[in-house]
Amino acid sequence: MKGYSGKWLVLIGACLLLSITVTGCFKVGADYEKPNLTEFTGTEWKVCAPLLQNDNVAVRWWTQFDDAELNRLVQALLRQNISLKIARERIVESRAQRGVTRADLLPRAYLGGYGLRTRAADDAKGLLGVPGGNQTNLFAAAALAGWELDLWGRVQRLVEAADNTIEANRAAYGDTAVSLVAELALSYVDACALESRIRLTERKMALQEQRVALTESRFHAGTGTLQELLLAQAAVRESRAQQHTFFQAKNFAENSIATLLGVPPSKFAFNQGCQLQVPMVAGLTVPASLLSRRPDIRKAEQEYAASVALIGAAKAERFPKIALGGVLSFQTSDVEKLFHADTLVYAFGGGVLLPVFTGGRIDAQIAVQESISEQRKYQLQQTVVEAVAEVENSAVGVAQRNKQVQELSCALQQVVKTVELTEQLFRGGLVGKDSVIQSDLEQLDINDALVVARQQELGEVIHLYRALGGGWDIADSSVAQLSGKAQTTTAKERVNE
Repeated sequence: MKGYSGKWLVLIGACLLLSITVTGCFKVGADYEKPNLTEFTGTEWKVCAPLLQNDNVAVRWWTQFDDAELNRLVQALLRQNISLKIARERIVESRAQRGVTRADLLPRAYLGGYGLRTRAADDAKGLLGVPGGNQTNLFAAAALAGWELDLWGRVQRLVEAADNTIEANRAAYGDTAVSLVAELALSYVDACALESRIRLTERKMALQEQRVALTESRFHAGTGTLQELLLAQAAVRESRAQQHTFFQAKNFAENSIATLLGVPPSKFAFNQGCQLQVPMVAGLTVPASLLSRRPDIRKAEQEYAASVALIGAAKAERFPKIALGGVLSFQTSDVEKLFHADTLVYAFGGGVLLPVFTGGRIDAQIAVQESISEQRKYQLQQTVVEAVAEVENSAVGVAQRNKQVQELSCALQQVVKTVELTEQLFRGGLVGKDSVIQSDLEQLDINDALVVARQQELGEVIHLYRALGGGWDIADSSVAQLSGKAQTTTAKERVNE
């Protein structure tokens, strides 16, 4: 009998060894192959090649504006932004989910035990072999183990998909960071421009008030008309109304910055007097360089790779499932003899489950995953096409806005010269004070137009850096630090962050 049991143990051990060796050797489904996307990027830029002359895109592109306050705000955003914290937790979640999936590759084992004391009813009269009124004890300790062999690579394909999901979430974090930094920079540029326009409007209203006083004195002297006076007063009110619009827009820009920093507007104060410099933009010599720089493209590619792996997992459902299991237990009525050899009870074995008829569910699930994979592939292609178009549009915008700024700068120089000539004529008594006021107002109008043009030029530069994927490796390093911290942070600590 002992020899017979020994043979069974040897056979079981051999089966386990064979299972460990065979598991993972086969994976149903096709492996992911990186697609060739140059068809969708093209080999050269359409109109912005002169602007994008090299591949040295500034990583910390916001520092190129030479504004210390903007640099401080960006660093605060990378630390404090709530959307980035959510994106970080998605990475933590996907890593934990991978652990859940990978656990299915390994056996599961459990330990348990129980103790029972039973008493039969007095009138049981020996039912179930227990005399009526007798009390009995039963103690047991058991170890259970089970293992579903991944012979066809179903779980491994799921692990592959989980790995791709982690990378997709990392890229999503980078995409979120790049977009939020650009949004912060745009709001900061808007706030700076609006601050300048508010000051220009104040100067404009001061000149218009002088014109009102001058027109009013002429009206009372009988040398002016009521129409001239009313028009002068209306111009002041129009400027004041415009100033209210600027105040509202500036408040909106400041509140947007506060929201991006994850703080209420009441706790954010905008530092006035910013002087942003328009940087020299360096781009990418060929459109294909976007494939490695744009986090949204990397995200789309990882999602496509995950969908390919899930096709293999779905196809593995066609094959039989093989599971091994066993139980080792000690059972006795005397607790002192619980672990004696003569109280040992064990059972080992295996089973096979072959899908014979599922109503077409497996084939339908495969078709679903194949369709999802095609969608992910087309989404990747669309993301690439849109990325190239964004760079083209932003580069053209930078070039055209720069020309607009140059034209307005020349116009401002001409108006300044006109103001000087008008003042000379006024001092010579050849023109009246009204002409001086008018030339000063024209200078302020050109100044205001120049502020708007520079604001738009800075905005196009920011859009271009965003389109080029600027700051993506800063986001990568940030997510590495944040994810490492998140893995060692308790749930209570996260709530208190």
